Parts: sequence; C-alpha cells; structure tokens
Amino acid sequence: MANLFTLNIAGTLAPVDSDCNANALIDRAAAALNGDAAPVAADVPDADALRCALFTRVAAGEVAAADAAAALKAIDAEVAAAVKAAKADPAVLLLAGEPATRAEIKRAFRGADHGTSVAVASLDGKTEGAITMFRV
Repeated sequence: MANLFTLNIAGTLAPVDSDCNANALIDRAAAALNGDAAPVAADVPDADALRCALFTRVAAGEVAAADAAAALKAIDAEVAAAVKAAKADPAVLLLAGEPATRAEIKRAFRGADHGTSVAVASLDGKTEGAITMFRV
C-alpha cells in the first residue's frame, strides 16, 4: 500500500499539488506557502579567506601576534557553528502554530489513518493550507 499526499491552500477549491513522495510535496508546499520568504540554507564563511585577512592585518601591524591566536580560534568557532547550522534541517512551515522541519511534518502522519489532514501555514502565518494523506 502506498501513500498519496495532497496539498490544499486556503481559498482554493481543488488540491494545488499531490505526490507520493512526502518530502517532495512538503518542499513544494513550503515554496507555495512561503513564496519569496522560503527558508534558505545558512551560509558558511570561507575560513581560508578569513584567516588570510587576519594574517594580512597581523603583517600590517593592525593586530598583535598575541591577539592573532585568539582571533584564529574565534574564526574556527565561527566556521564550525556555520557548518553545524548549514547541516541542520531548517523549519519550512508552521505546524500547529510552531515552526516545523520537514521531518516533523512527516512524523505528524506516522501511524495516521487514511484521509488524515495536517494543518500547515507559511512561516509568517499569513497563508494557511493542509496536507492530506491518502492510503492507495
């Protein structure tokens, strides 16, 4: 038995989209509901460029060599935090009024019956919709 997921947006009479792949439909739902405000992945700064800029400042005498070690550690921490944020699954929609990741929206259907609907909304809460799961 397979699942079919459909997306309905408030104010429309017919489903806007459907797919057997929940992840694909959730991604398209996020794009449809959020519009231009769709979540984007975090930018990871170029560690080499930051280190090069620091060494240039040390060579020019703007930063003391003793302070450079602390600055290097700060650069490493900044890059590590950015990498971790980039790997994190960002919130894509509101589920029950709370920001939810794609995985959290999928979990809302786990063990659910045929015809189960989950209310979702854009991250700003302005556009509402529902994703319904049918067992086919």
